[in-house]
Amino acid sequence: MKFVKNLFSAVLAGIMISFGGAVYLACVAAEKAQLGAIMFSLGLSVILIMGFLLFTGKTAYLLENKPSYIPYLCTIWLGNLLGCMLMGTLVMFAKPNLAETAKTICDNKLTQSWWQTIILGALCGILVYIAVDYFRSDKDKKSLPKYILVFTCVPAFVLCGFEHSVADMFYFAASSAYSLYSVQGIVYILLVSLGNLIGAVAFHMVKKAVSAK
Repeated sequence: MKFVKNLFSAVLAGIMISFGGAVYLACVAAEKAQLGAIMFSLGLSVILIMGFLLFTGKTAYLLENKPSYIPYLCTIWLGNLLGCMLMGTLVMFAKPNLAETAKTICDNKLTQSWWQTIILGALCGILVYIAVDYFRSDKDKKSLPKYILVFTCVPAFVLCGFEHSVADMFYFAASSAYSLYSVQGIVYILLVSLGNLIGAVAFHMVKKAVSAK
């Protein structure tokens, strides 16, 4: 029962990130990428407020948990993927122009080498960790700084071209040419996921070390 609950929470998180991704695609198509980067924050902010499970929001704590945390992370990753596949498919059929924009984005992503993809994923993982960890540590629901951090860290990684695995799941699912079922798509998403994990875990461990008394 807990598995099903976690899976559905992760599916909802994938859908929320996809909403942010869809807004970004619409803004890029309208040549307003900067606005799209800001609006992409919609997805993460809803996830944090509602407590949905997002892969990039949980990876940092891998090394300080029991081995059972690994299947927990895998469940979240799978749920995020399913949510993005659902939204991506709907967008692809309902908004062909956004599917073409997603194709262009995916074309550019696939020109990267594997090590570039991992590095870009790691840098994104750090920024997402900073936003998520601070948001959760600040228990004041009316606190302005934690919302400011979300609406600055997210546009930062989007505009810099850093890679977010769950967002990329949506882009590939929405693309008119690529598929998450393809070898290219699967390998790419796995590399970005690995990068997100490495960046978040490394930054979290360094933060703990320098904060230790």
